Formats: sequence, structure tokens, C-alpha cells
Amino acid sequence: MTYDPYTSYRRPWDSFRGPPASNVKSSASSCLYSSFSSYFPRVPPSSAGGRRAQRLTSSSASPCWASSPWAPDGGPEERMDLAQTSSLNTELLGVRSQEREQLVGLNDRFATYIEKVRRLELQNRALLAQLDALRRSRADPSRLQALYEGEARGLRAAVDGESLEKAGAEAERERLRGVYEDLQERCEDEARRRQEAEDELQRAREEAGRAALAGGDAEAGLATLAEELAFLSKVFGEEHAELLAQLREARVGAEVEAEAEATLRPDLSCALRDIRGQYERLARQNRRAAEDWYRGKFAGVAEAAGETAVAVHAVREETLEYRRMLQTRSAEVEGLRAVVDSLTRQMEELEETQGGEVDKYQMRIGELEADITDAKQEMSRYLREYQDLLNVKMALDIEITAYRKLLEGEEFRLAYPALPGLA
Repeated sequence: MTYDPYTSYRRPWDSFRGPPASNVKSSASSCLYSSFSSYFPRVPPSSAGGRRAQRLTSSSASPCWASSPWAPDGGPEERMDLAQTSSLNTELLGVRSQEREQLVGLNDRFATYIEKVRRLELQNRALLAQLDALRRSRADPSRLQALYEGEARGLRAAVDGESLEKAGAEAERERLRGVYEDLQERCEDEARRRQEAEDELQRAREEAGRAALAGGDAEAGLATLAEELAFLSKVFGEEHAELLAQLREARVGAEVEAEAEATLRPDLSCALRDIRGQYERLARQNRRAAEDWYRGKFAGVAEAAGETAVAVHAVREETLEYRRMLQTRSAEVEGLRAVVDSLTRQMEELEETQGGEVDKYQMRIGELEADITDAKQEMSRYLREYQDLLNVKMALDIEITAYRKLLEGEEFRLAYPALPGLA
């Protein structure tokens, strides 16, 4: 500040021919000191708040000027010209108003600095607390870092657990895959057995068809043989009747001839009896032979038909057994396919669930790592801001100290204006 109130008061009083300049200086200085003291009351240097600035009212300096020897109501012993006194008072009032404005500006600036210092002191305390916390965190991790580390450990443990569960699921999947392969092999075996059973059934059906054809042929042959037997019996009967007729005719002729030639051939009746006996024996032999042949043929055909019926019944039973086995195997194959499909779906769902949980935990770990990185960056930013605030505080402390020294010097100069070193 380049304005010097002492030199500004000195010029008008030096050109005035009145009382000594020292008295005028003393009264003006005391008046200025009282005005300045109203702004900055003295306090001990060790006080916490320092000097507090207060507003100057319009009547703060009037007692000083009222007790001055140059007041308007002075006595006649002062011997001064009223016009010079009026001009001097006007100039002095202008100087006083200018000084008052300067002091008001200084007071406002000082109050602003005081508020700023108070705010910076509060920020300084908060930053000191943060700095202490950060210093303690270097030796002992902070609660937030411990919380993050605990959360990270929990997530790592969860990931390890999920990894173990994944390993177990993979082992279960391998086991299910082995079961699936075993079931698939069993299914293939059952399919092969089914195909073999179907082939056997087809062969049995073919054999049954052949047996049925053979039975039909046998029945047809039996019917043919029966017809042939009936025909042969009829033919034999006719031949037998013809032979009997011939025998009767021969007998009649023989009797006639015997009667006619009784005298000529006495042994003819014996010959006829012999011939008749031979024919009868021949007829009986032929009948027995035909009956035996037809009986044997019929027995063979009946036996073949019985064997064919037994074979057909056995083939039918075997066909039914194969059909039941085929239905059972088909039901088992369908059940195994359903089990395989269910296990496959469970394995796919388990893989999908495990993959989703692993991805979720990986994302959570990434978010926590990003939060830790952001926290570290924020701590670094806080440290930089704290360092900047410390620098600002130091600069403000230096500026406040300089203003304090200037104010103390001004107070001292105004308090002791008569000292020659202050002129």
C-alpha cells in the first residue's frame, strides 16, 4: 500500500501558521489511531483468533475531532482565519473519507482473508485427518481396503468353490458320459438283438409258412389218399363182385357140366373146389395187402400231419415269445433313450448354469478390481489436492503474516507518530 497518511496530513499543516505542527500531528495521528483501533482492536499475540476486523461507523471518529484544538467551537485565543480553517477542515475531511474508504476496503479484504483462512483451516484439519488415515493405512490397511480385500477373498473363495463345483460337475459329466456310452452300447446291443430276434421271427414265420404249406400238402395228400382208398375200395368191391359173379357162373356152369358129365368126369367138382379156394385166398390176400398199404399210408400221413401241427404250434409259441421279447426290449430301449435324453439335458443345464455363475463372478471380480483401482486413483487425487491445499495454506500463511506485520507496523506508526524514524 503506497498511501502514507502521515505525509498526507503533513503538507496542509506545514503551510498553516498556527499552533505547532507536532500538536496537529499528534491530534490527527491519535484520531487516525482511534479509527484504526476500531477496526483492529489489540489482542494478545497468543490468542487463537488473532485480531478481528469490525466495521467502522460514521460516528467512530467524531469524539477525536471534537476534542481537537481545531474544532469549530474553539476560543478566540487560537487566532486563525475562519476561511483557512474551513478549507483546511474540508481538505482534512476529504483525506479522512479517503482513508476511511481505504480502511474499509482493507477491513473487507482482511475479513475475506480471515474467512478464507478459517475455511482453509477447517479443510486443513480434514485433510490432516485424511493424511493421518492414509499414513496409518500405509502401516495398517484401512477399513475400506480391508473390506475390499475381504470381499475379494470371499469372491476368490466363491470362485474356488465354483471351480471345485465345476470340476465336480465335469467329473459328473464324464461319469454321465460314460453311463451314456454304456447305455448307448447297451442300446446298440439291444438293437442288434432286436434285429436278430426279428430275423429269427422272420425265419420262424417262413418255417411256419413252409410248415403250413407242408401241412396243407399233407392234408391234401391225405384227402387224395382217402379218395384213392375209397376209389380202390370201390374198384376192389367191383372186382370182388365180378369175381364172385364169375365164381357163381363158373359154379353154375360147373354144376351143369358136372351134372352133364357126371359120368364122364367124376373129379371135376374137386377141381372146382380147389379153384374156388385159390380165388378166395387170392382175394383175401389182396384185400389184406390193400388194407395194410392204405392203413400204413394213412398212419404216415397222420403222423406227418401231427408232426407238422406240433412244429407249427412250436413256431407259433416261439413267435409269441420273440414278440414278447421284442416288446420288452423296445420298452427298455425307449426307457434308456429317455434316461439318456434326461441326463443330456441335465448336463447341458448344469454346464449353462455353471458357465453363467462363473461369468457373473468374473464380472464381479472385474468390478471390484475396477473399484479398487478407482479408490487408489481417488486416494492419489486426494493426496495431490491435499498437497495443493497445503501449498495454498502456506502461501496464505505467508500472506497473512505479511499483512499482520504491515498492520502492526501501521499501528505502531500511528501510535507513535512523533518518532523521527517513522516520518
